[in-house]
Amino acid sequence: MTARDRFWMAVLGLIGIGVAACYAWDGDGRHSEPGYPLPVTRRDASILGRIDLGDPTTRNTAVQADDRTITMDVSWTGCDYRPDLVARESDGRVGLLLRRRDASGPDIGCEDGGIAQLKVVLHHPLGTRPLADVVTGKPVPHTHA
Repeated sequence: MTARDRFWMAVLGLIGIGVAACYAWDGDGRHSEPGYPLPVTRRDASILGRIDLGDPTTRNTAVQADDRTITMDVSWTGCDYRPDLVARESDGRVGLLLRRRDASGPDIGCEDGGIAQLKVVLHHPLGTRPLADVVTGKPVPHTHA
């Protein structure tokens, strides 16, 4: 292979990387993720913002019998995709947050959202550690199933 051939292969490779970057990132903090048809903005959201603490039927955060599996029913609206429930563990507490994916933008029609039971499995049993909302720092009401 000549030097000229290597040069053109390098140029075509850089063009390919540039085109791939344009599809993966559009410059305003949005990016594509596998399994999601539109570019999304990832945001962390409060657990407490998604459950109505005044309504006893929504106090549905449950620690299962294995003391490691946490489930909760969570709602989302508009252009959000189904969020992920994430746990951040320390020796003193377990923090919970929702990882949102927002696909709103100009010329994008949004659905009505939904409600689903989300689950996260802790690395270590909950034990006496409290559950807290990562965003607000407030306690998350829960039951033991």
